[in-house]
Amino acid sequence: MKAAVKVGKERFETRDVPAPEIGPNDCLVRVHYCATCAWCYEEWLRDGVNDLYGPGVTGHEMAGVIERAGEGVTRWRAGDAVLTYAAGHCGECPECREGRETYCRKPMPTVIHGYADYIAVPQQCLLPSPACVDLKHATLISDMVGTSMHAIRRAFAVNLDRGVVAVWGLGPVGLFTVQGVRTFAGVKRVIGLDPVAYRRGLALELGADETLDPTQPDIEEHLRNENGGRGVNYAFNCALRNPDVIDLVFRTLKLDGYLMNVTGQARSGFQAEKRVDGTFYFFKREYDENVRLVLDGKIRLAPVLTHEYPLERINEALELRAKHPDQALKVVIRCVP
Repeated sequence: MKAAVKVGKERFETRDVPAPEIGPNDCLVRVHYCATCAWCYEEWLRDGVNDLYGPGVTGHEMAGVIERAGEGVTRWRAGDAVLTYAAGHCGECPECREGRETYCRKPMPTVIHGYADYIAVPQQCLLPSPACVDLKHATLISDMVGTSMHAIRRAFAVNLDRGVVAVWGLGPVGLFTVQGVRTFAGVKRVIGLDPVAYRRGLALELGADETLDPTQPDIEEHLRNENGGRGVNYAFNCALRNPDVIDLVFRTLKLDGYLMNVTGQARSGFQAEKRVDGTFYFFKREYDENVRLVLDGKIRLAPVLTHEYPLERINEALELRAKHPDQALKVVIRCVP
């Protein structure tokens, strides 16, 4: 089969490699599409020629069709259209049985190697792809919609005023967060923040009431003026790792406000009665509701998927994704002819 292999800095090479073998509880999935993410292009940017992850490298946002099911597989059969659930888990421990797979006591390896013709996937790490969504767009439902909606649900489970919500970082996760918060009652204003004008414009189309460039010198004053000078109620950090900027986010929260770190890093900066939290991925039990939001048109996939490349052009795809944030959002690799 064909698979992308890391051969140097900013260089994946498509090579012929052996197809994966499956165990009794695995399915062999023919990968149709695999979306790129920050982990993928950071691995692509990494110096060195040693492939840390093997053929198919870090691709994990996959959509495909089951070609063969192991003898112990009970739910799936050949021909089923599926998405992969990247958080490897045993499916048997108390946390898994409670539907909290990311808390698994006996976690299995992350489901990766998606930049390839085929992948072997444990049966518990598959989700049904909705029949009325093409597989290319369906790649966004698992990780992207799932991660954003899980963060929102966790944050909004706390009984606080949701009046003004700030979303920091308007990449794919941020744009799905903008859409997601709009599905909850009590949200009166959504403010999107990103230095890239193209992303700010799309956020307005997808539900933001206002977008701001966070590099502007008056940004702190602007946000602190919300709620009559008390600041914003909720802040979702969807990109930030710079500690100084995280401090800015924290300072612009009102007292008893809530900072949710979705993909960035947490730092409170100073002691105050404000909440700082973090989140990781999503629970499988949330998937059906996420699909319903997509099918009902409350979450739109197509505007966030901006480019498609065949596997043979994966380097072009990752260069675009890594180096041109003003031109691309979600870039998808096509693994079928």
